[in-house]
Parts: sequence; structure tokens; C-alpha cells
Amino acid sequence: MMAAAMVRCGSTVSAGWAILEAAAGRQLATFYGPKRTADAIGAGVSHCAQRWALLLEPGGDHRSPSTLTPQPLTHLREVALSGLQRDPEDRRLLKLLGALGHPADLPVLLKRHAGRRTRHVVTEALGMHGDPRAMASLTATLKAIPDPGQGFASRRVAGEALGRLGCPEVGKTLERALEQEALEFEGRPGAGLGVQFPVRSVLLVALGESGSQRHSVLLAGYLSNTHGSALGGFYLPAMDALWKLGDADAPAALLRSDEALVVANAIGVLGGMGEGARVQRFVRDPRPRVAQAARHVLGQQE
Repeated sequence: MMAAAMVRCGSTVSAGWAILEAAAGRQLATFYGPKRTADAIGAGVSHCAQRWALLLEPGGDHRSPSTLTPQPLTHLREVALSGLQRDPEDRRLLKLLGALGHPADLPVLLKRHAGRRTRHVVTEALGMHGDPRAMASLTATLKAIPDPGQGFASRRVAGEALGRLGCPEVGKTLERALEQEALEFEGRPGAGLGVQFPVRSVLLVALGESGSQRHSVLLAGYLSNTHGSALGGFYLPAMDALWKLGDADAPAALLRSDEALVVANAIGVLGGMGEGARVQRFVRDPRPRVAQAARHVLGQQE
């Protein structure tokens, strides 16, 4: 959103995309070597390119994100609103309207929609729109409990959307959802794709997006989780979320751990925050992967 705003304020598309591409390709040092954490949470370069095109030139030729032709906001909004008057269930236009973020359009997105897929798109659009007035609706969607097989998708999109509002107040809601997901849904018969694409990974990312620094310790507790999901555990989304929150004290407290996995991942988070001085002493650590993580962090900051 900020990169697109930069282009609309006069910068070039190539300059805006260069910033976005660098952010989407971010790497953090981990116990297992450098990892692209944005890829692990569904916010990698290809995913961002799709959103970039939606914001600047929906429906255009998107072979090169750096050469899009931005369309005027007023024109895009008129297209979306007029199209939705004809077909209120048009998912493409609902997503576009959410991406444009005009405060007057929130009531259009909050209307009831019949199709399950349309409701999922609207939930995603509310997150992109970013209006805190959508918090109650998104919270209700997150808490609604149909059967696990049908509900995992709605919980995923609702959790992601709540995080995108950037309101620390949603932290407690996301914390309760994490607990409920682990205890009541994950891995149960009928959970469907919730096993392959766990909701908890999205909820952890949402905590980082929300800005709720009071949950830094909760996130830090996931840095040793390498077996909690089919995606290789929850440590990568937790690391990325901590990096977004920017609270260095929570990962720094883990540097005292005897577990090499925890220390190496904490070093990676601190490195992403630019806290190289805190990890300097680990360059010669007797635990090889801890020392490797520290060297990678310091090498990046030279």
C-alpha cells in the first residue's frame, strides 16, 4: 500500500517496485541457515506482485511489475462501484474496492453476501481496506465455528484481515484464536486443508501485523517450534512476526537459552532488527549453527 501510494505521489513504478521487491525477498538467519521468511508466510515476491498489479493496473499485462501503467484512483473506484451495482457478488471488483481503501466504501464491503467464496473475498478485502470499523465484523467471522473443514478457510482470511488493520487491540482476540485452533481444530478429523495450511501460521503473522507488542513473548515461545505444522513448524512465521513488531527485548531474552535452535533463531530476529551488537559475542559460540547465524547477521550489516 505504501509503495503504491509512493508511485501515486510522483515516484516511478520501477522505484516503488524495487522497494517492495526487496522487502518481499527479505531473509532472516535461522538455525537451518538463511530463510526467506516472507515466502513462508505467503507474502513473497510473486504474491506481492499480484497485489501490486491490483493496486496500480488491474486487468493489465502484468509480465513485469516494474513497468505497470498506474490507473487513476478515481477511475478505478468508479469502475468498481458501478460494476458492483450491476453484480454485488463480483469478487474481482470487491477485492479491488477493498484495495483502493476509500473510507466511504466500507458499507459496500460490509453488506451480506450469499456465496461462501464471495464472503471469503470480502473478508480479505476488508483487511486490505484497513478500516478499524471492520474489526467487529472480522472478529465475528474469526469466531464463527462451522464444521472444521469449512471453517478453516474463513478463520485464515479473517485472522489475516484482522492483522492488516494494524490495531494492537486485536492482539487478545488473535491470542485466544491461537489457543482454540491448537486445542480444538488442528489435526482433528474433518479439519480438511487446515492440516496442510495451518491457521495458526496466519494468526502468528497477524499478531506481528497488528503491532501488539505485548504479545512478543508469546511469539518468542514459537521460535523452537519445528514440528507443529506440515509447513515445517511455526518458527518462521513467529520470527517474521517478531521482526515486524520490532520489540528486541523478547528475542534478546532467549539468548540465554541452552537450546541452540532457540538461540540461533533469536539471533536471526535480532539481526533483522539491526541489533547486531547484541549477537556479536556469539560469532565464536561452540554451537556451530549459533555461530553461523551470528556470522550471517554481522556479515549482512557490514
